[in-house]
Amino acid sequence: MSKELRSALRGSGVGAIIGIGFGLATLSTIGFDRMAFFEGLLLVSCGAFGGLLFGSLIGATGAFRRETTTVAVREAHAEISGVA
Repeated sequence: MSKELRSALRGSGVGAIIGIGFGLATLSTIGFDRMAFFEGLLLVSCGAFGGLLFGSLIGATGAFRRETTTVAVREAHAEISGVA
C-alpha cells in the first residue's frame, strides 16, 4: 500500500468522525423532536460523507502523511560525506 493511500485512508477516518460530530451538532441545534428518524439519519450520514471526502482530500495532499526521518538523515549524511 502506498504512502498516499494510507494517508488518504487515515484522513478519511478522521474526517468521518468530525463529520458525524458535525451532523449530530446540527441535529441537536435543529431539535430532535422536529425531525423524523430518517431525516436525522440522513443529516448525520451526509455530514459523515462530507467529512470523509474532505478528510481523504486533505490526507492525500499530505496533512496526515508521516515521513520517516531516518531516510532524510541518511540522505543528508551521504551528501555531507560526498558518498552520493
